[in-house]
Amino acid sequence: MNYDVIVVGSGPAGAVVSYELARQGVKVLIIEKSKLPRYKPCGGGITKKTLVELPVGIQPTIEVESEGGIFTYGGKQLFKINIQRTIAWLVMRDSFDYFLVQKAIEAGASLMDSTRVLAADQREKDITISTSKGNFQCQILVGADGVNSTIARTLNLLPNRKTGVAIEAEVSVPLENLKEQGAYATFDFGALPNGYGWIFPKKDHLSIGVFHAKNGKLPKIKNYLRQFIESHNVLAKHEYLNICGHRIPLGGHTGTLHSKRAILVGDAANLADPWLGEGIYYAVRSALIASKVIIKSLDKDIARISEYSQIIFRDIGMQFDQARRLAGLTYRFPRLCSNLLKNSPDLQEIIFGTMRGDYKFQQTNLSLLKKFPRIILQSLK
Repeated sequence: MNYDVIVVGSGPAGAVVSYELARQGVKVLIIEKSKLPRYKPCGGGITKKTLVELPVGIQPTIEVESEGGIFTYGGKQLFKINIQRTIAWLVMRDSFDYFLVQKAIEAGASLMDSTRVLAADQREKDITISTSKGNFQCQILVGADGVNSTIARTLNLLPNRKTGVAIEAEVSVPLENLKEQGAYATFDFGALPNGYGWIFPKKDHLSIGVFHAKNGKLPKIKNYLRQFIESHNVLAKHEYLNICGHRIPLGGHTGTLHSKRAILVGDAANLADPWLGEGIYYAVRSALIASKVIIKSLDKDIARISEYSQIIFRDIGMQFDQARRLAGLTYRFPRLCSNLLKNSPDLQEIIFGTMRGDYKFQQTNLSLLKKFPRIILQSLK
């Protein structure tokens, strides 16, 4: 069967690009290897900038609106703050992703889940996708199949991608512990070398994990998760509901994100920031960019597909360069940075504003440079 566009992967990037294309009359097929809805290891934090970019409202999927933050170091609480505005809207990725896929289907896209993509044969006038359920043809292929992208590997895109590693778990805790956590998100930059640990509240449980923000494998990352759990009283008497390790993109200029008839979006394009590993915003943003480029390529000239990589590097790549500078400072001096954050209202505003998406990374770094003397003075009081 022939389609204008086939999208491999049904995460936020795949769902949003499918929605945008389908609502403009493009014949779209979404192929997903798992049966939907499926569990996705992720803290599930939706930032303000992501809400602004999303083409549909997501209120039905929101479990908790995080109203403040708790910063700890090695389990010891440094401070707890309510910043008077939502830091993040917390979701479970199985519900969130499936909600977006349903919106794409309502817009006219087709879905074929429980289907594994085996290969992609790119020819002069189309692409043939070989799957566990047969072959399909399209004019343009979108790889939205995550950091271990089959599409990227098949088309020899991003062969040297840089990735960190995380292990994430959903845990049940006693009701009093859940109430103690409240609607606050916990961050601990003393949980492991070159990374951080987190606790995000959900309706009836906690999402927790540790992230190593350095390229390559981290030996015994499960041990760091265990130590993180043991150091936080709110995680006492926990029971695992789910636990999963996975790679996280570290962003950056690692190569082109397109071929003659294919585009990579989201994690498949290695689009997550090198500081906290946040990727949902960049999944949505890259999907919106991809949809515009694809429409022009289908209508006018397939060669215009090359504009995608150029726009991504200009729109997102420069911010990743700035994020990498912030990550280098944070992970080289985690205790010092945590203590400065504890005592400086200016630094708290900058960091929480960056987490929310109020500031781009370039603005963050400029503010840090400009306010550094004041931050030091505040920390000495």
